[in-house]
Amino acid sequence: MHELDRREAFCLTAAGLTWTLALGGCDKIFNKIKNRPVRRDGTMLSANHAVYKTYRDGIQLMRQLDKGDPRNWRRVAEVHLNFCPHGNWYFLPWHRAYLLMIENIIRELTGEKAFAMPYWDWRCRQTLPAPFWQNGSILNPATNTGDPDYAFTRDIGPSDGADPSMVGTATLDGILNEPDFELFASGQNSQGNLEGTPHNHVHGSFIGGTMGNYLSPLDPVFWLHHCVLDYFWFEWNSRGNANTGAAAWLNHDMTDFVDGQGNSIVQKVAAMPLAPLLAYRYESPRNCTRVFQPVDERVLKAFLEKARQIPVKPVRTFPIPPRPLIDPVRVPRATFDLPPEAVQSTIGAKQRLLLQITDVVPPPDDKTMVRVFVNLPEGAEASPESPNHAGTFAFFTDPGHPHAYNTYVDLTPALRRLGAPAATKVTFVAVSRAGTAPAPGPVRIGKLDAVAIPQAEIPRPLQ
Repeated sequence: MHELDRREAFCLTAAGLTWTLALGGCDKIFNKIKNRPVRRDGTMLSANHAVYKTYRDGIQLMRQLDKGDPRNWRRVAEVHLNFCPHGNWYFLPWHRAYLLMIENIIRELTGEKAFAMPYWDWRCRQTLPAPFWQNGSILNPATNTGDPDYAFTRDIGPSDGADPSMVGTATLDGILNEPDFELFASGQNSQGNLEGTPHNHVHGSFIGGTMGNYLSPLDPVFWLHHCVLDYFWFEWNSRGNANTGAAAWLNHDMTDFVDGQGNSIVQKVAAMPLAPLLAYRYESPRNCTRVFQPVDERVLKAFLEKARQIPVKPVRTFPIPPRPLIDPVRVPRATFDLPPEAVQSTIGAKQRLLLQITDVVPPPDDKTMVRVFVNLPEGAEASPESPNHAGTFAFFTDPGHPHAYNTYVDLTPALRRLGAPAATKVTFVAVSRAGTAPAPGPVRIGKLDAVAIPQAEIPRPLQ
């Protein structure tokens, strides 16, 4: 985060902060915290805004560094290529540390110590911010066709927008209302709702090109995309949701990063939840969403230091024998029965029923999304607006870096809307983004289970 002397480092320990708040002192570090950089809503900034100017300058300076320098733009992208954790619970803290790294590099190279990465709030403005299409800009792929080490492509144009059913306000409201850490933020070996739906869609089935593989940080929009995902984690915590208390998560050391001078550093996962309170802060979104009311930072800090969520244990698992194969061109739909006793477990408010989808073999490219429906009528349109719609998951893959694809879809809201019928069928529908041709190639499901879990309590707002 900030570069600290020994006294300042003590101030950031739990003991140091306790004594500082009680007795005063540590003025230097607290001035840094009070005046920490602000991450702004990039959809509301013009191309000539100082934030975008510094960003462009920083990219140019990173490209001019020797290609052996770990701060070089290509080298920084290769950190993601070689080490990014996807489909597991390090997804959010790792990318938070990654954002801190590039901010520190740009501040060091440009001398703009107040620089912070802007974010792209695609909930309301599904097209890329205009500065990423500006003629002659380093943010525009058309300007970057010279050196192949820095070239990047997109499969979209300035007027194309992400699918609102994957990134819109209703979808994000549902994700932010999920109280379970592993279903929201990704589990030990599975992707959560934030990763599996908007994150994957923006990378693969929307922007595509370089953003569709693990060298995606070569496209400067990558950083604004991950910045808004980081904001959503911050807002989720601010609503009173605790992170997991699992020791494997808290004690994990991330060793893939460097500071602004290029020196290797170690970031501990347990330190990452406090980063928005110590190293940067967020400007509230200013587009079409309701303004999130920030929580008192002292209250939030005390909560994040102490609150730990106990991992949820399944009440019962119901194996589902069929292993559907779906293909948007040849076999776009696959339907199977849910065990009646699994459906009955959702009656009342004490349990939820999840569809656990394990060992998925993704399609050859990232353009396919899979929508999941409960009792979808024969011949009915597979619309995400349908009351039968339970959820959608997308893909973000790299052929050279395969990983296990495990995910969940919460069937509970759809089942309750439909009255939890005893004869219940689930339908998988393979689709592509509206206006694009379906991509051939199957999605293979390795294993399916219906999993009953306890109904989590909605957290009380922090005050």
